[in-house]
Amino acid sequence: MDHAILDFLWYFGKLIFLTLGTLVACGFAVRLCSGLFAELWGSRSGTVFDVTSVIGTPIHELGHAVMCPLFGHKIGRVKLWSARAQNGVYGYVEHSYNRRNLWARLGNLFIGFGPIFSGLGVVVLMLWLCFPTQWTEYLSASRALLSGEPSAGEIVEGIFSLLCALPRAFASNWGRSILGLLVILPVSLHITLSWADVKGALNALPIYFGLLFAVALVTYLTEMSATVTSWLSLLNLRVLSLFGVVIAFCAVWVVLALLVGLVRIVIRWF
Repeated sequence: MDHAILDFLWYFGKLIFLTLGTLVACGFAVRLCSGLFAELWGSRSGTVFDVTSVIGTPIHELGHAVMCPLFGHKIGRVKLWSARAQNGVYGYVEHSYNRRNLWARLGNLFIGFGPIFSGLGVVVLMLWLCFPTQWTEYLSASRALLSGEPSAGEIVEGIFSLLCALPRAFASNWGRSILGLLVILPVSLHITLSWADVKGALNALPIYFGLLFAVALVTYLTEMSATVTSWLSLLNLRVLSLFGVVIAFCAVWVVLALLVGLVRIVIRWF
């Protein structure tokens, strides 16, 4: 009996990690890269954020806005983009809901994570349109990878396989590839979890955990736990691969800031 309880709790913990852990970790990783870029670039980073916000901010705010009606939230005011950011905020979505409605309260979690969904959605769209061969190869490889029992090394290789394949696309169609980069680069800088987003999402966690516990109990008792874990693992592998691309492009901004900093130091010396 004790063994069954521990086994179920372990399964429940895996479901929490596979449904929330990856999104939270990757969202904060992107925010860390974005913050590091701003710190290294200094006051001039504002210009970069201003330019990239033209594409990145509307996608970020649409991620919030699209989720609101799905969970019964009433949208008040929306600003998809402002040329002049106030306190680093280029846009916003104001929404209200009935706090007695559990479904609406659960929606705070998905509304808070909305920019991740919309940002990754645009990344997927651009990969499909601008890097079609690499995208198709990646889907086939990831499906084959998790059809067996992959090692940790194979999983890591699968996560970065899409990223490593992208340079090959320039040989076949450099114009289309550059277009993809011009969209993915600014989007990557704005797929972040703000503290306001996190605060709103925290309100929904008790409801989410309760719902997930019920799902875990039903799937565990019906012996579907292995199927659910396998499906979520495949989903996480794909999400991690996409975030590998996003974080790599964020790293490009950080490296660029480092190079500019080094150039400034050299100029001062001479």
